[in-house]
Amino acid sequence: MHQTDLLVSVQQLAAAGRQVMIVDCRGASDYRQGHIPGAVNLPANELQDPESERGSLRPLSRLAELIAGAGIPPRGDLVLYDDSGLVPSARLFWVLEMLGRRDVRLLNGGSIAWNQAGLPQESEVIQAEPSGKLPVPAGVPPQLALQADVYAAIEDPATRLVDARSEAEYTGKLETAARNGHIPGAVHINWEDHIVDLFNPMFKPLDELSELYARHGITPDSPVIVYCRSGSRSTHSYFTLRLLGYQDVRNYAGSWLEWGNDPAAPVRQEPV
Repeated sequence: MHQTDLLVSVQQLAAAGRQVMIVDCRGASDYRQGHIPGAVNLPANELQDPESERGSLRPLSRLAELIAGAGIPPRGDLVLYDDSGLVPSARLFWVLEMLGRRDVRLLNGGSIAWNQAGLPQESEVIQAEPSGKLPVPAGVPPQLALQADVYAAIEDPATRLVDARSEAEYTGKLETAARNGHIPGAVHINWEDHIVDLFNPMFKPLDELSELYARHGITPDSPVIVYCRSGSRSTHSYFTLRLLGYQDVRNYAGSWLEWGNDPAAPVRQEPV
C-alpha cells in the first residue's frame, strides 16, 4: 500500500501555516536569499563528514547533535524541502529514519513548486532553539546497508540491488572510481525516473512508479538495497520505495566510492 502521507503538496503546506516545522535542506546562502516562511535551515551537505575523502556520512551520534542544534525536535510533524530534485531532503529523511524519527514528509516539487505557485518567501534567518536529541541506535540501523550486506545480497536471490546512478555510470562508460560498472545482479533505475524532471521535480504518479519497479522484478515483499556513487542520490530511491509502501529498504552508504575502489569487490558492466 502506498504511503502517500510521506508527501505533502504546496497547497497543504501553505494551509498548515506554522502548525508544522519546515526544514530547508539547501545551502545557507540559498536559504538567506529566500525561504518558505518559518523554515529553519539544515543544509544536507552538513550530513557529510568533512574529514572523509569520499564524502562519508558523519557518525550517527554527531548527526543527532546537528539535528538537535538546528532546532528539530524529536517529535511532531516535519516537512523537508530543497531545490535539487529532492535528493537533499531524501537524504535527511533517511538519516531521520535511522534515528527513529517519525512524522517526516517531503514537499512534493520542493521550493521550485512553492515558487511556481506564487507563494510567499521570507529572508529572515530563523534561529530555532536547540531541541532534545534523538536517541542513537546501539547497532547498525535497519535502514543502513554495509559492504558485507551487499556481498550477502549478491548471494541471496530474494534481496534486490538497485543502482540509482546514470546509465553511463551503471555500464562503466563514465569513470567515477578506480573500477567502473555496477555491482553484480544490480538492476538500473535512475533516481531521476521518479520525477517529471529536474526543473519540475514533482513525483510521477505512484502507480507508474510501482510499475517501474515491478518491471525490474522488485515488489513490495522484496528486501531491497539501493546505492549510487556516494550514497546520496540513492536516498531518493530509498524514499521512493518507502513512498510506495516497501518496508525492507536499505541504503548502501559506502556505495560506488567504496565498492568501485575496492580491488577485491566484483564488478560487472553488462546490463542485468
